[in-house]
Amino acid sequence: MTRPAHRGRGLARGAEGPLLLGYKAFCLRNESRYIQYARARSLEPGRARAVVESVLQMLVMQWPQIISSDRPAFEAWEMLVCRVAAATWETRRACNGRGRDTVHQALPGQEADVVLLRYRLSLSPAETADLMGLEVPEVTVSLKKGISALLNPA
Repeated sequence: MTRPAHRGRGLARGAEGPLLLGYKAFCLRNESRYIQYARARSLEPGRARAVVESVLQMLVMQWPQIISSDRPAFEAWEMLVCRVAAATWETRRACNGRGRDTVHQALPGQEADVVLLRYRLSLSPAETADLMGLEVPEVTVSLKKGISALLNPA
């Protein structure tokens, strides 16, 4: 993993110590899985890394607000999902519609993400919940709905 120089900008002076450490810990914990997710959504390796880096830049600029929210991991995940969706849309447009992962073609957002993380990236329900900022029961319900929809298409 790279350690870009931009990390840490945006935090107010004096708040940099504990907040910056928390931000860096968050990045160390999630960056590689964020990149894996972006790759699983059909982004090329370089593009996936660039998208994740842009999300991490946005996070550092908003870190005090993010970390004080009820669900910081959820806030970060939502930023990632939006950026990855935009990047995959741009890629599909440039490639005449090709390049979209089949899970997101068949299922709505959260259900598709949960199925992708659980079965394509082999995360446990607890790891999936942790990464997405959800509770394990929420992941379990989304997983059941997603599997049911895949097995019984309308």
